[in-house]
Amino acid sequence: MKYFRSIFIIAVTLSTTKLQAQEHDTIREKIREEYNAERLFKSNINVNPANNTEARKHSITTFSLFSETHNTPNALKQKGKGKNLWGAEARTFQVLDSKTVVWGNASYVQGKNKQMLWNENADYDLIYPYVAADSVGGDMKFENYSFSGGYSKKVNTFTLGITGSYKASLSYRDVDPRPKNTTANFSLALGANKMIMGKFKAGAYLEAEKYTQKHYLSFVSNQGFPMIYNMSGLGNYNELLSGKLRQSYYEGWSYGGGLQIFEAENRNWYLNIGLKKLNMDKLLTEYTDLNASKIDEQRLNFSLGKFFDTGKVSWGISAEGNSISRKGTENLFLNENSRNYIQIGTVEQYSHKMNTILLKGLLQTETNEVRSSLLPFLGWAKEKEIYNSPRSAVEFNKMIYGIDYQWLKTFSTHLALSVSLGASAVHVYDKNAVFNNSGKPSINQMLQENYAFMTSDVWQAKMDINFHFSFPVIKNAFVGGKMMYSNFKDSSNTLFAVSIGSIF
Repeated sequence: MKYFRSIFIIAVTLSTTKLQAQEHDTIREKIREEYNAERLFKSNINVNPANNTEARKHSITTFSLFSETHNTPNALKQKGKGKNLWGAEARTFQVLDSKTVVWGNASYVQGKNKQMLWNENADYDLIYPYVAADSVGGDMKFENYSFSGGYSKKVNTFTLGITGSYKASLSYRDVDPRPKNTTANFSLALGANKMIMGKFKAGAYLEAEKYTQKHYLSFVSNQGFPMIYNMSGLGNYNELLSGKLRQSYYEGWSYGGGLQIFEAENRNWYLNIGLKKLNMDKLLTEYTDLNASKIDEQRLNFSLGKFFDTGKVSWGISAEGNSISRKGTENLFLNENSRNYIQIGTVEQYSHKMNTILLKGLLQTETNEVRSSLLPFLGWAKEKEIYNSPRSAVEFNKMIYGIDYQWLKTFSTHLALSVSLGASAVHVYDKNAVFNNSGKPSINQMLQENYAFMTSDVWQAKMDINFHFSFPVIKNAFVGGKMMYSNFKDSSNTLFAVSIGSIF
């Protein structure tokens, strides 16, 4: 409860910052801006903290409590079959004056991942493929904490910005096998932009991030315990380092930057390019911090958009692209005795490449009380994952297409209803796989089931409803609900979420 109280105190503190800037901001205007699809389209360039000065016109603070239930029988085994969670979040964006804005966020989330197999670590997407794994697994409880804040100010024709965040988590299990994972993530970004020719702005930013994870695995039962594998990708594992190792430490640094150029007044066109590089080491702390493996990842992304406004109708189109290249290097050792390992070489065994392109459209009509938005999208994705020796590989291409619809009705200053509907589909039109089947039967089964999930066609439907109203005790309250249904060939995934809170 102490974390919940901290978030509540932060929410109250942030809400009292420069209340003068909110005197002329009605709740109606804030709600219309909050659910503005065009604003969300253009939010890509806010990765540069200096660009937040034009991100919103109105100050806004929200505090919410939420609960979610995910049932995902169709998922990677390493991520489990769903999760249950609840949490609290406070976030604010304050326009202090025409040249200065500040923003912040604080959240606490608690829950459990259900039936996780072949992964005893936290943050699988960040540290894979080098995870500790076994065939038993089970439910994994977790607690996540997050704090962030930023500041941006105009100085003559320049705008400067800074933002930072801290995230921490604890994940654990109360029955054998009993992992305990503690993670910490600190990030910082600095940015600037400059007005050019009085019509558009050009900006640049730099960012850096530090990540750590401490992993410890224990057993209480005297009846023995399952084999603990030091996985290295696509079902392969390091036989020398598997079996008895129960402690490890992950340490990673990422750094990058980007450039933007956009129309200054309304951001009616923009171009954003970013590059980020990650280095992650896995150290075995039981063996004097023996460096077992290393991840090198490079991410390249771009986004561009063009928008048109003809009074009560606005429309636009945008394109986003991402290219991720991840390589895994394993160190080779000579085992002189049970406690002494001598490194004798290094080999790059693993690679994973992912490329995506997504085209999105926007058609939005608006009156004094009603706004309707139609958002079609079409995308293409290609993945190729390889382990060199023994040879294992997975490759597939897929198309993604769908449409979202949003309807917002503002009945009065404090009364509004937002309804969002969506339908989409994923079609895998080309796939191929080669697996090393000389390993354990349980590992081979995991590989086949993961491959079936990754290459399955799926269609999805979703609905999100939020109702804003005035309550005698809590002014400017809201309640929301979300449902999502994903249909696979033989079963389905579902998501149900509810939230309550206040906006001011």
